[in-house]
Amino acid sequence: MNIKELIMKAKELSGIEVKEEVVEETKANEVMHTTNTGFGAEVIPTNVVLDPALDMLPKYSSLINLLPWNHGNNMPISAKVPVIGEADLFIGNSEWTTGAYSITPAKEWPATWEVTISQWQFIFTVALSYREVEYSVVDIEAIIKDRINRSAGRTIDALIINADDTASWSGNVNGTYSGNPYFTQQDNGIRMVGIANTGVSVGTFTSASLLAVKWVIDAGYQADLNNLLFIMPANVYNKALALSEVITMDKFGPNATIVQGVLAKAFGIDVLVARDFPALTNTSGLVDATAGNNTKGSFACIYKPAVQYGFGSPLKLYLKECPWKGYEIIATMDFGFAIANSVAGLGKTVGLGINVTL
Repeated sequence: MNIKELIMKAKELSGIEVKEEVVEETKANEVMHTTNTGFGAEVIPTNVVLDPALDMLPKYSSLINLLPWNHGNNMPISAKVPVIGEADLFIGNSEWTTGAYSITPAKEWPATWEVTISQWQFIFTVALSYREVEYSVVDIEAIIKDRINRSAGRTIDALIINADDTASWSGNVNGTYSGNPYFTQQDNGIRMVGIANTGVSVGTFTSASLLAVKWVIDAGYQADLNNLLFIMPANVYNKALALSEVITMDKFGPNATIVQGVLAKAFGIDVLVARDFPALTNTSGLVDATAGNNTKGSFACIYKPAVQYGFGSPLKLYLKECPWKGYEIIATMDFGFAIANSVAGLGKTVGLGINVTL
C-alpha cells in the first residue's frame, strides 16, 4: 500500500467522507473561460506539476560494481578477513641417488595477514507533507525511493574513495570536519591509502603520468591489467582526453577519442570517472580547508581485489507518519570496507598521482 492509499484508508477509518468530484457553480448566461476572474480563471492553475517529471539527476559512475570482493549482507559489526599472499617460486630438485637423505622443512609458505572490516551506520531522511502527497500528480513516493537508492550507491562509492579513519583524522584530507560526514569511516579509503604510500608528484599531465602512478603498485599485480583501474575526477579526465596519443587517429586507430568521445582504457587499464573524487586539492593531494590552496588535480590507480567490503545491514526503508503534518521516509544501512595494502607480501595496491597541473 502506497502513501496515497494509506491516506485514503485513514480518512475512511476516521469517518471522513471521501469525495471524488468538485462541482463549480456559475451564474446564468455567464461564459466560463481561462481569463475570466471569478468565472473560470481560478480552475485553471498557472503552475501544474506534470507527469513525468523532468529528471535532472546527474549520473555517477558505480565503483562498487567493479570491485570483486563483496562479502555480502549480514556481516558482524567487526569481521577479520584473512589475506593470503603469493607463494615463492619452486627451487631446483635433484634425483635421489644415495641411501642417505634429508628433508629440509619448507620455508616457502605463502605469507598470511588479515584485514578488519568494521560496519559503519548511515541514515537518510526525507519529510513529505500531506499536501505534497495528496496533490502531486507524479508518484512522489516512487521518485523519493529511487533517489534514496541512488544516493546509497553514490555514498558507498564516495566512501571507498574518500574515507578517512577518525582516529587519525587531521582535517585536511576532506576539507573541514563538521557534523557527521559520510567520510569519517573506520578505515581509510583509496585517496588516504595513496597519500600514505607517498603520492607521485605529476606536474604537467602526460601519458607517462599514468604509467608513473601505475608503477607504484606492486610489480606482481601490474601485469594483471583486468584487475587494475584508473580512477579520476572529470577535470583530470579532460586532461587525458587532450593527450595527443588519444586524439590522433594514426596513434590510436579507429577508436580515437575524437571520434568516439570516450577514453575507456589507458594502456589496457579501465578508466573510471568518479563524480565524488575531489576535483581540486593542494599540492599534496589533500583537500585543504583553505579553498584558495586547492588548485591541483589528482587521480588514482588501484588493484581492485584489494578492496574488501560488505553490508552488516542492507539498505532498509521505513515509513513514519507524523500526525497532522505528513510522513517521513527513513533509510538506513550498515556498510564497511577495508583495503589490503602492503600486507601478507602483497606490496602496494594503491597508487595516487598528485599535484597535477590543471
